[in-house]
Amino acid sequence: MKLTLDHTQRLNLHALLGAQRADVGSIRAIWSIQDRIALDANEEKALELKRDVVAGQERVLWNPSVSIPSREFECTDTEVVRIKAALHNWDSYGVAADRAWLEPLLQLLFLELHPESNL
Repeated sequence: MKLTLDHTQRLNLHALLGAQRADVGSIRAIWSIQDRIALDANEEKALELKRDVVAGQERVLWNPSVSIPSREFECTDTEVVRIKAALHNWDSYGVAADRAWLEPLLQLLFLELHPESNL
């Protein structure tokens, strides 16, 4: 499956995947997805991205008035299952704050296959 992700989706999906608990094999598979969707140094610089550690957790901040082009990523069926599981099991959705990046991703991953579903 091809996923076209903007920088906000990439950053948030990267963080969400990184928060998963898994066995070593699954962790390596998650790292592979994270490595592929991660922003490169030029993209980080363009977004004025900064990393900060708060209470032992890394927080990523960027200039919201800047954007970079979306990128397309080819994902295997297994990778799509991992991404779906991470999204489905995430219990920290912010209804307003996350909608802009999350809704298009949910529509692509869940509703495309089951348009009658409410996730």
